[in-house]
Amino acid sequence: MIKISFDITEESFEEIRELIDNFKKDGFTEEDAYRAIFEMGIKAYQIERDNPNEDDLRRQLISMASKYSAMKFKNFQLMRDNQTLEIRLKGYESENRYLKKTLGIRVDE
Repeated sequence: MIKISFDITEESFEEIRELIDNFKKDGFTEEDAYRAIFEMGIKAYQIERDNPNEDDLRRQLISMASKYSAMKFKNFQLMRDNQTLEIRLKGYESENRYLKKTLGIRVDE
């Protein structure tokens, strides 16, 4: 077995938790439910990849859902990067004010 770890958005996690609860009602363990969700995603991707020209609405929905998930994850990453940059900026601004004060330079807020 191989163990996989990655970050997901809170929204995606809530959707997964709902699916996990449904799987548990059908007798799955939590670990098996996660595995099933992951494997179903792989199968959905393979179906879409192997049949790109079919007009089946289900395949189109799967394709759009996977693209939407990728966009949500990219948004999550960008928001996390933005938060990190905001924190760094606040630190640099604070350091700048301190250095100006130390050097006797007037600081206008």
